[in-house]
Amino acid sequence: MTATDWFRNQEWNAEIEKDFLAKLARSRTQSDQYLVIQALTICKTYPNVGLQLVERYFETKQGDFEDARALSARAYAYIALEDLASCVMTMKSILAIERERPLHKTTMYVDYPYLVAAKGLESEYQSALATLQERHADLIFPLDIFKWHAAFSFISAALKDKLNAKKHAGLALDAAQIKKSGFRFHQTLGLVGSEHQATVSKLRGIYA
Repeated sequence: MTATDWFRNQEWNAEIEKDFLAKLARSRTQSDQYLVIQALTICKTYPNVGLQLVERYFETKQGDFEDARALSARAYAYIALEDLASCVMTMKSILAIERERPLHKTTMYVDYPYLVAAKGLESEYQSALATLQERHADLIFPLDIFKWHAAFSFISAALKDKLNAKKHAGLALDAAQIKKSGFRFHQTLGLVGSEHQATVSKLRGIYA
């Protein structure tokens, strides 16, 4: 185990929890960050653990710098638990924080509309479209561009806007073909992976 592995556990049990909390108690200035990193690491595979760690963060935090990332872990845990109502509420809380604190940015500006589009949450369509338009200038990585256009395409298709549905499907498919991120030392960072193949297939159907 390296010096940083203790707050990046991929598995979780009573022994791991005991060791993590013991080391967390000894940390002074970075305990907020360690809690959030561990919550983000484990929230999709052990969602209840992720939620517990987020609760601990908000109960013990020394500042608010990690609030948005802590809530991101909560949102991803809710997705894993298929609690979409709680997930959407949490995602909107993150977006509100980002409006108030522009330097505290996450990928929620694409993750929220993408979830809304993928799950067909009709009551959230207009809010999702507004979020996409509001944050368009923040797009950097191919994956974010892909999600942005895919969400716009799927929502447009659901609203019978065939022109925009096809246009954004094509742009999303273009983003999925990008093989280098454009960052000199991180060429594979933020690319569209095979886990999005089902979305790519659906986009091809819209674009055809």
